[in-house]
Amino acid sequence: VVANQRERLFGAMVASVAERGYIATTVNDLVEISGVSSRTFYDLFPDKKACFVATLEAIIEAAITYAAQSSEESGSWEHRARSGVDAFAEMVRRQPGAARLALLEAYPAGANAVVLIENAVAGFEYLARKMLEQSPERAELPTEIVSAHIGAQQEITRIRLLRGMEAELPKLMDEVWSLILAYRPPPEPLRLSGRAPKFGPEVIEGHDHAERALRAFAVVVAEEGYVATTIEAVLRKAQMSATTFYAHFHGKDDAMLAAIDTACSQIMAAVLPAFRRANDWPAGVRAGFGALCNFLASRPALAKLIAVEIYAAGSTAVERRTEGLRPLEEVIGEGFERDSTVPRIAPEAIVGAVFTLIYRRLQDSGPSSLPSLAPMISYMTLAPFVGAEQACRIANSDGRGRPALA
Repeated sequence: VVANQRERLFGAMVASVAERGYIATTVNDLVEISGVSSRTFYDLFPDKKACFVATLEAIIEAAITYAAQSSEESGSWEHRARSGVDAFAEMVRRQPGAARLALLEAYPAGANAVVLIENAVAGFEYLARKMLEQSPERAELPTEIVSAHIGAQQEITRIRLLRGMEAELPKLMDEVWSLILAYRPPPEPLRLSGRAPKFGPEVIEGHDHAERALRAFAVVVAEEGYVATTIEAVLRKAQMSATTFYAHFHGKDDAMLAAIDTACSQIMAAVLPAFRRANDWPAGVRAGFGALCNFLASRPALAKLIAVEIYAAGSTAVERRTEGLRPLEEVIGEGFERDSTVPRIAPEAIVGAVFTLIYRRLQDSGPSSLPSLAPMISYMTLAPFVGAEQACRIANSDGRGRPALA
């Protein structure tokens, strides 16, 4: 009976979160949907968050079991690896509510839920690396590229879930798999050309009240996390009255969307001039990604907001970033003039891969380490279009036609 009641609550959590999101879901919603009494709910779970985490654990366990069964088939490493990619897409197609809970709503639910997701992703990355080790041509792929590919699949899936287009995921896997197969290990280590720039402390001052409020908002979000951020804390940080703040923004969610718009605009303002100044597209990619990493390192609070805390802000925020970074996809898409056979999903997948690595670097090493990431993300972008050798040479340059320092 207890197992049945737990499963009914798990189903209710998936249904309610799919309709309302985690933040808006209440214990009353779960009780009403599941048919379980409030007393029984509290006998099983202390609160909504505990029920969510238990639901997420059950979903992850089922996903791991399904993926393991799908990859147990005999055959070449390529066949078994492709089976795993297809299994992920099929799971999402069959259970979009559960996928939405795991990929979109776990972040607003707090640290315990996020740890579950990150541990599960680490497990899938480990399996992917072990699988690739069986391919002589790909055995030496840097671990960052493997992580980036897993992250790219997640980002592609998030956007399809947001738009109710998860049914097209199984077909997209042909393109995703072809893109994965296009990578080879770089012939030389990827390294930064010259010294990484140094940046001073981030400042709150802006050119007007709205900009000042958004800078203060980004700092508070970076310090406290999006869920814990309050307007009162932003006002204190900005040394601003509530009247002035609310003259520009309706509240926290509105400020977050405005901060995302500002961040994406400033990112592209850094990337596009550097890209256009370069002699050709490959050099422009390296220069543009160098500018991206340097800009985010110079604005650590904004970097954390746009690459990490955005997921806690919910699906609308994730969609807003996707639209705001569309010009970056267009820059990458110019690579089709070099090789038109590269899968059409490449620009979207590469942007997802880039921000996966930025997320990891921010979490593991902090914003000051971002400039050293530029060669890796440049290589990931260039390799499918120009091959490993040229991609490595350009990635190890500074984007202005000079080779890397010895």
